[in-house]
Amino acid sequence: EPPSVFAFEKSLRFVGLAVMNAVVLGASSAVGHGIVEGLARSDAWKRIALVVRKDNPDFKSIPGAEKVEQRVLASLDDLQQLKEELHGFDAMFCSLGAYMKEDGPEATKRVDYTYVVAAADLAQSCSIRHFSLVSAKGADAEISAQAKGFKLYLRLKGLAEQEVLTKDIKHIRIYKPGILFGRFSSSCSQSTRSKGSWDTFVNTVERFGCCLVTTLGVKIKMLAETMVMIAEDQDIAGKVTLENDAIVKYGRSIPK
Repeated sequence: EPPSVFAFEKSLRFVGLAVMNAVVLGASSAVGHGIVEGLARSDAWKRIALVVRKDNPDFKSIPGAEKVEQRVLASLDDLQQLKEELHGFDAMFCSLGAYMKEDGPEATKRVDYTYVVAAADLAQSCSIRHFSLVSAKGADAEISAQAKGFKLYLRLKGLAEQEVLTKDIKHIRIYKPGILFGRFSSSCSQSTRSKGSWDTFVNTVERFGCCLVTTLGVKIKMLAETMVMIAEDQDIAGKVTLENDAIVKYGRSIPK
């Protein structure tokens, strides 16, 4: 029986030839920065398309920048306009997310639920075979519809997970990290939005309680590298949710 196309692609990656194409939504987020840098560094990827609302200078000087292209889309309401352009891409990474405290519930619902589901719809219609979603520890669609604040945020994340898992995509990976440490650790992070006092708290925990980092959450670099690594090895089809402990376990296994 002749080898599959994917087996052939895998053999090409083994000898160092880039054969895979990725699209990233949410590239300007802290996790998004890490994902883009991880993809750009890896020899497995030959083309990295970023769907952004405005041109982002952060990615023009990173190692592997020549593989990165930016597709400016004024509104993510128009994602389906990219269907023909992105057809046949290998993987989509989605790290879209609003900040409930500053953006409010309506904007958070639009970004964390509506646009995430729209991204999965686009991946399905483009025959993209791997969809990676950054969600959150504690995300749960069963949280009361009357929830507010952080509980509402977790409900929206849970509802988005629920919808994404219904899509006809060969590989779906949902990542549910705890606290994200190292939000400004990327090579260039000018567009990473500050979260004020929350960033101060997280930085303090990371500096003085380093042993707690992998208990309470994960470093963004580790999360991003794990997502890229798992997307490169698509032997196991199916829909998998990775909690914080699993993310850390995978991350520690990545060769340095």
